[in-house]
Amino acid sequence: MNVVSPKSMLLAEFEQEWANIERTCFCLTTDDLVKPGAQGEWSVKDTLAHLSAWEKYLLDRLGYVINGQAPLYPVMTSMEDVDRFNAQVYAENKDRPLVSVVIEFRNLYQGVMTVLETLDEGQLKQPYAYDFPDDALTLLQLIRANTCEHYREHCIAFDR
Repeated sequence: MNVVSPKSMLLAEFEQEWANIERTCFCLTTDDLVKPGAQGEWSVKDTLAHLSAWEKYLLDRLGYVINGQAPLYPVMTSMEDVDRFNAQVYAENKDRPLVSVVIEFRNLYQGVMTVLETLDEGQLKQPYAYDFPDDALTLLQLIRANTCEHYREHCIAFDR
């Protein structure tokens, strides 16, 4: 009997959801990618920058958990912290060229995948309490929230 490990499931889901974002976004025209209104005032380009920012946040947190590196991003303990971060990311990226955002989005996928491949099953099960300590997250849940689930959340909005 073949038992699929949580890590294998995570990697497959991550790859599938990322491919879905790629398919959904990049069948659009350049004008459609930069036109505000895909999600509120955000364009698809703004949403890709948003997803990239959260992947950078994830890599920051993985560096903290795996190597003990001091986090660069501020601690998140409330939805107000998340909203503030999202607003800052939007302000910093809204005028960036589309090609720059797309290159970063694709490179971060590769970077996150590389780091995830190095994790072992035990690390995925370990508690993660730096952000949202009351949620009693595991590292696996943190990763899924900032990759697979996040892609799915935004891809649904693109399909409307």
